[in-house]
Amino acid sequence: MTIKLLNKSFLTIIIFFLTLSISGKEMKIGILRNVKMKQVLFKVNTGSFSINSIQKNLNKDQSIKISISGNKVRVKQLDNSLVLLDTLFIKNTSENSIFSVKGIVPSLRERKYYAKLKVFVQNGYLTLVNEINLEKYIIGVLESEVGLNRSKDFYKVQAVISRTYALKNQYKFLHEGFYLTDLVNCQVYKGRMYKDKTIEQAVEETKDLVLVDENMDYITAAYFSNSGGQTINVEDVWLKALPYLRSIHDPYSIDCNNYSWTKTIDKSKWLNYLKRNYNFPVYDSEAVTAACNFKQEIRHKYLIDWVYQIPLKKIREDWGLKSTYFSISEKDNILTFNGKGFGHGVGLSQEGAMKMIDLGYDFLDVLRFYYTDVHLINLSMRDFYLID
Repeated sequence: MTIKLLNKSFLTIIIFFLTLSISGKEMKIGILRNVKMKQVLFKVNTGSFSINSIQKNLNKDQSIKISISGNKVRVKQLDNSLVLLDTLFIKNTSENSIFSVKGIVPSLRERKYYAKLKVFVQNGYLTLVNEINLEKYIIGVLESEVGLNRSKDFYKVQAVISRTYALKNQYKFLHEGFYLTDLVNCQVYKGRMYKDKTIEQAVEETKDLVLVDENMDYITAAYFSNSGGQTINVEDVWLKALPYLRSIHDPYSIDCNNYSWTKTIDKSKWLNYLKRNYNFPVYDSEAVTAACNFKQEIRHKYLIDWVYQIPLKKIREDWGLKSTYFSISEKDNILTFNGKGFGHGVGLSQEGAMKMIDLGYDFLDVLRFYYTDVHLINLSMRDFYLID
């Protein structure tokens, strides 16, 4: 993870670009996407907000009800009058203004957010979009994905890869009127849950830093909970091979919270599954023995071997296993799956990263270890290279 040295004239230009931070970029995040919202309460927590249908601002503790009328957004205003809009725009009047959204139909606990809210009707339900500065969004992601009581360097690791992920996938849901969701299919984002100074400092100290490949493209910054001692090649989980997502030996994930797991499965159910889904020869005693006594000292792509074409990825999905890194043993018609790791296994192991930092490595060491031959670069410098 190196950045090329440039001559002084180039360096002067780069310094100029670096002063033009683009962290003011606005993200559009579809919020409450796991709920089909019919009616919500918008409330001002701090600061004030302007609304496209109301002349005066909404101030602290003032609220409006937002619901659906046909394909329109129905707003019940402060004076109890009603207005119908194609799209409702609610804009903060100061940088640190905070609002909350609470589900009425269906009932949903209040969540707080910074910045702007856009609301429109889609497929018979309210679509809510939080339009927020990239760096504030990253703070919310770290609060939601990682939680409290982590070291600053681990938060720095997560800030860099979360920022890279957001920019790499920023138009994933553009067809639905926003960039990313607030769910695990993107990055979990629950808004402004609490205020953790360590998270804020980590995001500020890594401001505008992202990971790119040799072509200055944002990398696929995959991460998961625990590798079980070995990460996996990306093409063994997803379709495309990438030079920076290679399988590596990972001693730092060993003996962490999510390092090992066990699950038992009835032998007959297992063999019926293999026969039904993969036409497995369950009357071949050698094949059955192999399927019920599978050993995986290092990570494999397929159960037994490539001849049967049974992807471990699919087995994990179908049986709800924590990882694809498991071995099988048989006793009294019961199969025991002894597994290692938690998650898809591609990229960075969060528990391994925490262990590295506990051992004295810094956030750059962690990124270098889990991602092969990538570059840590400022967004402005990336723009400079692309323009050049």
